[in-house]
Amino acid sequence: MQFLKLTIPLIASILFLGCIAKSPKPPVALVQIKETPTPDTVTLQAAINELQILQIKLADGTNYKTYAHLLKNTVPVIENAKGDAKVLAAVESAFKGHQLALEFWQCDRLNGYQELHQCRGKALSAIFAKYPDMKAEATAAIQGTDLSTLSAKLDKDQVLQTIWEKTTADMEAARRTISINTSRK
Repeated sequence: MQFLKLTIPLIASILFLGCIAKSPKPPVALVQIKETPTPDTVTLQAAINELQILQIKLADGTNYKTYAHLLKNTVPVIENAKGDAKVLAAVESAFKGHQLALEFWQCDRLNGYQELHQCRGKALSAIFAKYPDMKAEATAAIQGTDLSTLSAKLDKDQVLQTIWEKTTADMEAARRTISINTSRK
């Protein structure tokens, strides 16, 4: 009787192991080998995704504090991005535009008319260096080149909106280029 008690579990385990050993395996020809993306593509795509998140938050309406926080969190992703020089240049250009927008927006947090326009003048100097077409439009519309005067007469929201349109264009160029590059592989 005791012999039967031991043989039943033994037979069951042998049958179970036999089933596992004979489980069907897919033929090698049917297994799809997925090409894993290169680390460069992954870091660039992460940077583009972060820029897209910024654009979405801006479209939804964000405040200065949230924008500053988002940019701060985006810095390491942009710094770690590597890969195709053209995509990387577009990503870095878009991010630099966001940084300039933040610097310009930050001026509103200062007290005093004089301090506000000096800060804006300094920020406009950097913005105009990056976007010469904005400078040409502003000086033509206001008929002046003094940055403090320009800053007093320019609409803050329009300046920010123009910068964000340019960052969107850079981000879209990066997204299209990386899409084309990955589809070729």
